[in-house]
Amino acid sequence: MTRGYTLLETVVYVGILAVIAVLVLGSVLSIYQGFGKVRVERNLALNGDIAMETMLRSIRSATSTDTSVSVFGIHPGVLKIGVTKFSPQDLILGVDITNLIFYRAVSTNSEIIKIEMTLRAGNGIFQKSRNFYGSAVLRGIY
Repeated sequence: MTRGYTLLETVVYVGILAVIAVLVLGSVLSIYQGFGKVRVERNLALNGDIAMETMLRSIRSATSTDTSVSVFGIHPGVLKIGVTKFSPQDLILGVDITNLIFYRAVSTNSEIIKIEMTLRAGNGIFQKSRNFYGSAVLRGIY
């Protein structure tokens, strides 16, 4: 009779340990997924902010755009201001540029460039994309 009781105890303990192991494994996987998503989000935000700030700073300091080289209103857009050229190939980022469009509006006293950019990073369930928008007036012309 004691041997059956010991076997029953063993089965119960193994069952409890299995439930605990499943809960711990689920928690570890959840933390891993959360960390992966945060890492991709951070990568997108950091690269997008750097690219957008670089382009906007160059636009603000420019005196004119080279409309013979620049491509406005469609992807992949190209913006050439002075000796600086911006296109998906010229922007070296740790993410993919899936959309880059430049818009240009000109008045008698000023010129403004608007930028729409979409970046994608990660793989599989960690893949995310994010849109970035910005605009700047060419300050060197007024």
